[in-house]
Amino acid sequence: MDFSKLNDYLDRVVNEYDVPGVDCIVYKGHEMIYRYYTGMSDRENSKPMNGNEIYMIFSMTKMLTCVSALQLMEKGRFLLSDPVSKYLPEYEKMRITSDNLNNDNAAAITSGSTKGESIGATADGYAENQITIKDLFTMGAGLDYDLQAKGIKEALARGKTSTRDLVGAIAETVLGFEPGTRYRYSLCHDVLGALIEVWSGQKLGDYMSENIFKPLGMNDTFFGIPKDEERLSRMAALYRFDEDRKAQQTQLACPYNLSDKYESGGAGLASCTADYAVFIDALANGGVGKNGYRLLSSASVELMAENHLNPQQYEDFQTLRKGYGYGLGVRTHMDRSISGSLSPVGEFGWDGAAGAFAMVDPKNQLSISYFQHVHNWDIRVHYELRNIVYSCIE
Repeated sequence: MDFSKLNDYLDRVVNEYDVPGVDCIVYKGHEMIYRYYTGMSDRENSKPMNGNEIYMIFSMTKMLTCVSALQLMEKGRFLLSDPVSKYLPEYEKMRITSDNLNNDNAAAITSGSTKGESIGATADGYAENQITIKDLFTMGAGLDYDLQAKGIKEALARGKTSTRDLVGAIAETVLGFEPGTRYRYSLCHDVLGALIEVWSGQKLGDYMSENIFKPLGMNDTFFGIPKDEERLSRMAALYRFDEDRKAQQTQLACPYNLSDKYESGGAGLASCTADYAVFIDALANGGVGKNGYRLLSSASVELMAENHLNPQQYEDFQTLRKGYGYGLGVRTHMDRSISGSLSPVGEFGWDGAAGAFAMVDPKNQLSISYFQHVHNWDIRVHYELRNIVYSCIE
């Protein structure tokens, strides 16, 4: 294997795309076959990358939340067909709008926007379909990604700050469509995080720590901005591309964690490249980590990577990732002729609002963990990176 092309490409991402710093790890069959980092973790303070940086991973939290939920499904705590209201009664009767669905905002959110869309209630009343657990996994609930929604703001004003409290407030959302009929990127996995608390009897972060982080040796993965000086000193500076595609440093904050007590199952975790690489390596190897820890059964990994979208939902999803369907919280490769990807059908993963990227290829027991820390990024970096990796391993 010759990774010189990949080194050159990552140098180009820094020098030509103006990404301050990047870090990439490739695993194959539990062996780290590639590691390279370059650029600056804090450009304004001339702090070079050293491979020990911690990042806010934003929506790459979703894969960890979905794996946590699947672990509990394996313990018989729920079925995918169960209504959410069985466990969160607030979701039994949901208002719905007749306005046409606008999916444009979903693409903005995945590239680093934190402004959701808000839909007004109409005279149409209430949804006929119950939101199911599967609808949460697959973004088919009809929810939005409005972090400033009236229900959330009012709950916070009343001192309701826990994950369970604020997910209850999200139930005031006016659904954009009948559950199970369309796809819209939304706060579904935040709701799934609250369900994990109900099923496990633990806070979301405590459950993840006990069942994922500690067993796999992910010592630098946690919710929120670190409070201890050692970890805080390792946080990579956060940037945002301006209109001229120049990276400007911005506030180090995660608006998705709606309060100090709220743990966003959709976008609230911080992590590092090495930790996330160990996690997705386990998924690439039938659910077993390199230390032998059984994260998930191989059957659950396969189910996670199946396309679960109906034809209309699949059409909706093409606005985000052409040639891909959506499984249980992950994109899943379906059509190489449309995607243009050198990865095989069945490759899956997700990415984060600051440009991080995760890819899992069970066929080849291959995984890619790529981290950067810049909002408003260009999705082509992920496509180019993925193809270069496959060209290097043959």
